[in-house]
Amino acid sequence: MSIQMSIQSFNASLFVSEQLERQLVNTAQDLAHRCVYECAAMYGFDVNEAVERLGLSMIRMERKAPSKAKAPKTPKVTEPKAAFPLPYNGEFNAHHCLALRQNNGLYTQCTGPRKGDNSFCKSCSSTMQKTGAEVPEYGTMQMRQAVGIFEYVDPKGRRPTPYTKVMKKYKISKDQVLEEAGKFNIVINDLHFVEPEETKRGRPKTEKEPKTKGAKGRPKKEKKVLMIEGEEDDLFASLVAQANINEDGEDIVISTKAKKAGKSDEEKEAERLAKEAEKAEKEAKRLAEKAEKEAKLAAEKAEKEAKKEAERLEREAKKKAEEEAKEAKKLAAEKAKAEKEAKLAAEKLTKEASKTKKSTKKDEPVEDDEPDVVKKIEFEGKKYLKSKKTGIIYDLNEYVKNGEQVVIGKWNENSNKIEFNKDGEESEEEYDD
Repeated sequence: MSIQMSIQSFNASLFVSEQLERQLVNTAQDLAHRCVYECAAMYGFDVNEAVERLGLSMIRMERKAPSKAKAPKTPKVTEPKAAFPLPYNGEFNAHHCLALRQNNGLYTQCTGPRKGDNSFCKSCSSTMQKTGAEVPEYGTMQMRQAVGIFEYVDPKGRRPTPYTKVMKKYKISKDQVLEEAGKFNIVINDLHFVEPEETKRGRPKTEKEPKTKGAKGRPKKEKKVLMIEGEEDDLFASLVAQANINEDGEDIVISTKAKKAGKSDEEKEAERLAKEAEKAEKEAKRLAEKAEKEAKLAAEKAEKEAKKEAERLEREAKKKAEEEAKEAKKLAAEKAKAEKEAKLAAEKLTKEASKTKKSTKKDEPVEDDEPDVVKKIEFEGKKYLKSKKTGIIYDLNEYVKNGEQVVIGKWNENSNKIEFNKDGEESEEEYDD
């Protein structure tokens, strides 16, 4: 017996020789026989018959291929999340999505797992495909790391929100932030806890210069400045400046720059009214656009409702037309059936009338061999049978019901009326005469 063990890819294989296989079969067969003998001694049955029926003399060893072991499922690991947003401090996770999330204006890395070889997660990739953007809305980690922590500007020109504002929003202290960051081994930059300087809006306040005491005595006369409209290199202005000397011998300096005069109350009021008029015009334009939009929506709604109503009426008309056509077809079929029955009845009546006439006039010479034919007529709203040859009128209902030829009158060709019998029924022979 030789047992060899080979380990390949963490799977063990056992090789058994033929001699060991025969020994195992003999051992199993011997054990089975001994068990049967013991049972035969206890319950009193034939050992050989039991061995034969159980097939213990034909024991053999079968080799089965080892079943493939199922790979254990890897448990899904959920990463812990912070209790509140933490600021960006330069950290980077290569397994996470490389896009930035707005995250209360802090512009931190997206925590979603990357999709295969893609640099972004499934959600960020889907958003970029829908918008047709080449980069995420808030930028990437490469763009964030290329500049300082507090110097980042996203593709739309927005800057990160100071973390102190986020702390006020969530009502958390510095110690709480440091404690929460310690759970994730994040070192918070101290500059995140510095309140930013508030810049006041409006015109900056002009500081007044302190008055300086001058020398005592009469102040020196300063040169007077004359304002002359025109350009600075005006030749006339320079000649006037050289020629003008006052009585005290002082030079009069002429300036070519025009002094800007202050606005009067009327001009200020006009500007205010102009601004209000412009504002009113914008408001009127906005209201007009709003009314136009509402009117357009109302027209579209009315058009849809009208189209829907027209389709409903069309369906009802089509259904009604189908029902009327079906009813007309049914009436036509009934009419055709009634006419067919009347025709058959008339033919039957004609045949019977012919037979009756032949039987009553056996001895009389036959003048005309043409059979008497009747047709269905309608007179004063009732239907009768009229003989084409003699003009005798028969009762149609009596013939259809009982098969009897009941003569009720004769057709008058002059008045186009039926002359009904007055003294009772008359025979066909009387009318023939």
